[in-house]
Amino acid sequence: MQSPFPVPIRFVLPLVLLVAGLVLTPPLAAKKGEDEVDYLALATLLTRDGEYARAEEALAQVDVADEALDRGQYHTVRGLIALERSRHSEAADAFAEAIAAGQNDPLIHLYRAQAYFAIERYGDALAALDAAGEGVAALSGAWLMRGHAYWMLGRRQETFDTLSRASERFPGNHGFLRRQVFYLIDAGLNREAAELGRTYLRRAEGKAEDYVAIGTALRRSGDTQAALVFLEEAGMRFPEDVSIPKALAQTWLEADAPMAAAEILARAAVAEPALYAETAELLRRAGQPTRALRANALVPEPERRLKQRVGLLLELRRYDQVAAMEEALYRAGLLADEDVRYALAYAHYRDGDHQAAERHLQALTRPELFRKATELRRLMSECGDARWTCS
Repeated sequence: MQSPFPVPIRFVLPLVLLVAGLVLTPPLAAKKGEDEVDYLALATLLTRDGEYARAEEALAQVDVADEALDRGQYHTVRGLIALERSRHSEAADAFAEAIAAGQNDPLIHLYRAQAYFAIERYGDALAALDAAGEGVAALSGAWLMRGHAYWMLGRRQETFDTLSRASERFPGNHGFLRRQVFYLIDAGLNREAAELGRTYLRRAEGKAEDYVAIGTALRRSGDTQAALVFLEEAGMRFPEDVSIPKALAQTWLEADAPMAAAEILARAAVAEPALYAETAELLRRAGQPTRALRANALVPEPERRLKQRVGLLLELRRYDQVAAMEEALYRAGLLADEDVRYALAYAHYRDGDHQAAERHLQALTRPELFRKATELRRLMSECGDARWTCS
């Protein structure tokens, strides 16, 4: 199951912050000579300071055969280093060994849960959170992790129950309500998502992506008019965010208003020129091929611009201009595209150059285009010497 969130989510505070809450006292289990280095103590200090690379080097010098070694501390530090360096299976094993050796800090269970979650062992992550108990209940990240683990296991009701309890425990944290909105969207419950989303936005300072998601949910629920009003308001709230006009254009398009969609994208394309191609297509669909050509001229990607231009010129029946594009299409490598080849052959046919048309038809291999080529050859044969009848 994919994550329902538009951006990656974090479940706990950054490791360096939580380490401060973990018992990381440099061990005094063994006396050292005056010049002898206590590598476990050094690794512990470096881990506490967030110096994980140096901590790992120090930990590698620890004599694991030493009977006086504080194994709980050793495996705790080993797990923290592995977790920070994204070696999640190793981290989970190290934390389990630390617990077996007597480490009983609740944060160890939280870190073990995080490691399990990263390797998609969601059931084990939940068990680790259960073992942490009330010791991590004050951390919002622990609640988010639990809710998401339930979701990934398909236990949807438990997800919503968890987030509801978290909202009660952290009344000022609206992130739990936001997560519920996205879970509803992921479940396809768009009407419910839109309703809860509005509640969330009344309470919190939502992000542009939140408005887009909720507006999209309204559209998918069939309430197009409400989606339009909502996204228009969002556009005024976040005038610099291009994702909102994209969503608004899609909504107008579904409302069978391609011209309105085109006008919106045209304004957004000033900030994101890649949108000129979509603008041109919408103008074409709105019956404005000449304006579509002007938008097409602003498409920044040469290949995309040329390929779209061929289609627009054919629609305008400017066959001579399409035929004249052959050299540019060749330089752009677009003659390898059989759809472009057929379009060029058709343009040459309509322009009266049957020899050039045949040259391109011979390169076609796709069955549907091969059938079209056969029909085009029949038409050229019927024209005979009176080629003007084909125009």
